Amino acid sequence: MELLHSPQDYLFNLYVTNGSQAKRLWRQQIKEKWDHKCAYCDSTENLTIDHIVPQSKGGTNTAKNVVCCCHSCNHSKSHTPWEEWYSSQEFFSTDRYEKIKEWIKPDPPIDLFSYKPRRNFIVDK
Repeated sequence: MELLHSPQDYLFNLYVTNGSQAKRLWRQQIKEKWDHKCAYCDSTENLTIDHIVPQSKGGTNTAKNVVCCCHSCNHSKSHTPWEEWYSSQEFFSTDRYEKIKEWIKPDPPIDLFSYKPRRNFIVDK
């Protein structure tokens, strides 16, 4: 199953029947996308979900703003901007940094109004 944008999308698409199931499935999908490893330190212990831009600072509760994170990193990062916090950590990795940057990059815009003219093959008799 693909990772949807938010827990509400799981309800809307009828993958689940209530909000708590939707949130649980969404969080599970995020952890799977990160191979059940902390995005920052690569740990597999006490995994949680971290908002890259904290909700208290205007961050959204969407897939592009959350990563799989161990409790230790989540607690240590707190409300600090992630790049500032991560670059000062002893476990900083350029590869993981680039992976997070790629993760949070916005999706390309979709032109919902694009269409192709339809060809009508009218045969005169």
